[in-house]
Amino acid sequence: MSVLPDPGASRAVLIGTSRYEHLEQLPAVSNNLQALADLLTGPLSLRMPAPHVTVIENPLDSSTVMDPLRQAAAEATDTLLVYYAGHGLIDPYDALALAMPHTQPDRVETSLNYDWLRKILLGSAHSGTSFSSTAVTADSPSAG
Repeated sequence: MSVLPDPGASRAVLIGTSRYEHLEQLPAVSNNLQALADLLTGPLSLRMPAPHVTVIENPLDSSTVMDPLRQAAAEATDTLLVYYAGHGLIDPYDALALAMPHTQPDRVETSLNYDWLRKILLGSAHSGTSFSSTAVTADSPSAG
């Protein structure tokens, strides 16, 4: 028997970049973010209260993502859903970086390091909860 998350005790942070200065544009990301937010708050899904779903579209800098993520992680006592849509880059050390509007492909420091996001999630884990992280890149077998 599966138990659905408690909507009042759960949070979602939906992050997406559709407009880029130095990378290919991804116009569908805007629709994806809104559709997912509508689904999470709608009657056919989790019915999360709208204030519990944070949408961050075309973030200006890393703090535009990290601050709301920290807040959601602190507030969530059941489930924390984090979703990212946009370009991903691999830095010289094979670490994943999430592209933002001003990201330059040859300057990975202009992106958001995935490990920063992951550490917030790991640091916010409550006893009895689990953490699952999946990052799919264009060259990974699951990206197909």
